[in-house]
Amino acid sequence: MNVNVKILVENTTPVPPFIGEYGFAALVTVDGKQYLFDTGSADAVFKNAQYLGLDLSKVDDLIISHGHFDHTGGVVPFLQMGNPKHIFAHSGVFTPRYVVAGEFKREIGSLFTAEDVKKFGAALTTVDSFSEIHPNVYLTGAVPRMNDYEDVGGSFKAEINGEMVDDELPDDMSMVIDHPDGLIIISGCAHSGIINIIEHAKKQTQKEKIRAFIGGTHLIMASERRLVKTVEALRSFEIETIIPCHCTGFYSAARLYSELGSKVVKGETAMNFDF
Repeated sequence: MNVNVKILVENTTPVPPFIGEYGFAALVTVDGKQYLFDTGSADAVFKNAQYLGLDLSKVDDLIISHGHFDHTGGVVPFLQMGNPKHIFAHSGVFTPRYVVAGEFKREIGSLFTAEDVKKFGAALTTVDSFSEIHPNVYLTGAVPRMNDYEDVGGSFKAEINGEMVDDELPDDMSMVIDHPDGLIIISGCAHSGIINIIEHAKKQTQKEKIRAFIGGTHLIMASERRLVKTVEALRSFEIETIIPCHCTGFYSAARLYSELGSKVVKGETAMNFDF
């Protein structure tokens, strides 16, 4: 099996003329089959793809990790490119969402709608539980929250039936590739918790070895207890490479590197990984 992951959107990049943009997107290729995983918050995904010589119009399958603006900003322009597109997302992806801090309130939900999907002739497959979408390629669907130290990583609210409630981000899901050298897990933000995600992937595939975890971990606001417990759990796993991106935060990424050493590689725009 040949797997390639190109990070097209991440908060930072060390290489001009690539663009750093708040959010995440990656082009994932599994034995020649291409998937666009998330789309960032604006247009960097298209500019960075162009700089890499990639033609996203030829990519038919789009996976949305969850319904936040920084992962869905490029969806509508993507749907307007080339062939009719196929979107994989949790059924809760269009839930109205907000971040709230005291009197501050900002809408942060999905930047595409069910109407957009219909308008541009795309197909939408909802994935609410662990599902195989291609041989050896899976989506986690909703991830069970099994420990007492991981949380969604912020003060998030959702509007449900006209009422504002705490948002547990049930639509947060990751991509899991069952590679002979170990599972490759790709996450948008890991609002479910990086440990919960890994444990769920291991349980569902009955595989122990993790070749790589790539993507956001939402440890940017993690407590000391959460960081300690996360590092402890990661040490206990048979995991080869951890590539934290986006919402991990500088200090948490530095902590992971300090504690776990060279198996941690800070993810950035334009990075390319072959497995």
